[in-house]
Amino acid sequence: MLVFPTSRGRFFDAEDRGLIASLHRHIDQGYLQVFCVETLDWELLLACGVSFAERRERWLALERHWTDEFIPYVRHKAQNDFLVAAGCSLGATHAINLTLRHPDLVRRVLAMGGPYDLDNIASLFGKGGPELSRQLYFINPMAYMANMSYQYWLQMGGGHTQINLLSAHHDFCLDDHLRLAGLLGRNGIDHHLEVWDGGHDWPVWCAQIAAFA
Repeated sequence: MLVFPTSRGRFFDAEDRGLIASLHRHIDQGYLQVFCVETLDWELLLACGVSFAERRERWLALERHWTDEFIPYVRHKAQNDFLVAAGCSLGATHAINLTLRHPDLVRRVLAMGGPYDLDNIASLFGKGGPELSRQLYFINPMAYMANMSYQYWLQMGGGHTQINLLSAHHDFCLDDHLRLAGLLGRNGIDHHLEVWDGGHDWPVWCAQIAAFA
């Protein structure tokens, strides 16, 4: 399992916040190995003073590191190619992006409390509009999945990828989960949407990751 931190978070937050402890049975039984990664949000989407085109290129460069270097290392280390991507808040955005752009690499995703329309996030840091949408299209799940056909999804290797969108009734990102689930359903792509009691917070995410790991 690759675990992505929340916005501006660090790789050690998953342990400090109890996420790793919630997986102790999976880990102790040898069922699961967890690798916590950096997302460098302060240098990517949240890098104020840097053009969105540059932020996008940095995001894609980090993704290439994961797909070309880190994931092969993880598979070798685990001696297993069943990869789970998991993240909370903006970490869920990274996890779902990695999965939807590379479904041949990820067998299961646990996207918890994430924002999936980067147009809405990016507009908080600068002027939005058509040009911004164009620049962010290929890393914006809500944009590119709107044009994803079922046939192309299968060609990409998504036929065996389990997509879990996990939110809560009082999570301010709930609408993004509902909208993304609607897009996936419209395009015939299998997924699971579940809305729990609670809000946008670690106790909910710890319970969700333990239930779906």
